[in-house]
Amino acid sequence: MEARSASHSRRSVFIQVAVGLLANLVAIAPGMNLGFSAVALPAMQSANNTEQVTDDEASWIASLASIATPIGCLISGPLLDRWGRRMALLSVNVPGLAGWIVLATANAGNDFLIQIYVGRLLTGLSTGMASVPATVYMAEAADQALRGMLVTWPSIFMALGMMLVYLLGFCFPDDWRLVAALCGIFPLLSAAVCWLLPESPVWLTSRGRVLEAETSLRRLRGLGARDELPRRELDTLVAKPPTAWSALSPGAVLRPEVWKPLVIMNGFFAFQQLAGVFVVVFYAVDVAREAGVASDGYLVSVMIGATRLVVTVVVSYASRRVGRRPLALTSGVGMALCMGALAGFLFLSPDTRTSLDWLPATALVLYILTSTLGFLTLPFAMIGEVFPARVRGLASGVTTCLAYLCSFCMIKAYPLMKRSLERSGVFCFFGAAALLGTAFVWWCLPETQGKTLEQVEDYFVGRRRSSTSEASEMAPR
Repeated sequence: MEARSASHSRRSVFIQVAVGLLANLVAIAPGMNLGFSAVALPAMQSANNTEQVTDDEASWIASLASIATPIGCLISGPLLDRWGRRMALLSVNVPGLAGWIVLATANAGNDFLIQIYVGRLLTGLSTGMASVPATVYMAEAADQALRGMLVTWPSIFMALGMMLVYLLGFCFPDDWRLVAALCGIFPLLSAAVCWLLPESPVWLTSRGRVLEAETSLRRLRGLGARDELPRRELDTLVAKPPTAWSALSPGAVLRPEVWKPLVIMNGFFAFQQLAGVFVVVFYAVDVAREAGVASDGYLVSVMIGATRLVVTVVVSYASRRVGRRPLALTSGVGMALCMGALAGFLFLSPDTRTSLDWLPATALVLYILTSTLGFLTLPFAMIGEVFPARVRGLASGVTTCLAYLCSFCMIKAYPLMKRSLERSGVFCFFGAAALLGTAFVWWCLPETQGKTLEQVEDYFVGRRRSSTSEASEMAPR
């Protein structure tokens, strides 16, 4: 009996990991969209390019994706709640594929910029639609032991997408159309595998489809029709009836389990953007040059992408061991120190800078490392955990929508910030924002690692199903 139980346990882990890999393929192309402007703009602005774009046009090319991204976030919420988690995952690929095709086929001429703008809007829409579904799906499909790791996987696959597009830019620095065409392969691959995924049992239960939910749960746990479902998970599915509120109506927003995580997560995302995390993603090559990095900007962007990917994998493992709060606090302090080092370097004399020419690249890579450790990855991971099931899709969509609106403002303002604050002032601004964000995390962010979704909801309501020690562990210090 014990051997059979161990076999079932291993099979359950294998299936959940496989489901996580398949579901998160949807995040690769959106990750490539985030890094595409960093590798395409230098070629577009090259003096040898027949379609040379101006600085203002370049800022629009970089930021237009962020204009469409909030719209995609808002679309993903109703898709998640009305049509299900699997359909929301599948729909991400439609505008993404269309956008990459438009970019890859953009020809020189009067319509060149229009095509580029349309392509960026479509890929940005896809990025917004991808920002929530995989996280919500994995939070509901995984068991408690694996959830803390699997909800960080969307960030891993986004980081993989960014590294791949940086690598393609390094290999084909003058052929951004080919890069766009290669990016278009991934939406096709993701759409093909989405059909293999079972629907979320939590969503099925919220729609009153309990028998289908049990069937889905059996598939996710690798159990046959005669095998007994885990008692705790089954009780959670059937014992919690649908609530009377299913949207962000005024009555729903006023409930503590809704407004508290809304305020906390929107604050976390705001400091993420103000600290320059996405500016460095979108302007990786340019930021490297502004920081005084002497190496090839494309090579530095590959280093940035590789660092982000490796650290995101580490975060996936570490979040299970140490929790969300220690990672977020370490991330904020590290980002502030790195930006302070970059700003300080620019105040040094030319001779001193020459002797410390290794410092900018080191500080920039360490900034990517520390930002990925918490401020980049954790907000996206936690939105799948902190909201009640009946509003999880819409609340997560609204939260990421506001985050990407802030991202658009920061990306569009970056060239102006360089002119008005100068390089050192920009880095000081990012460092100060990271420091304030660290204080916000210390005072406001609860610990969700090791807690069931019901315990997280009870924490915001003020109920104490769990023990007093478990409740105190969630509370900010």
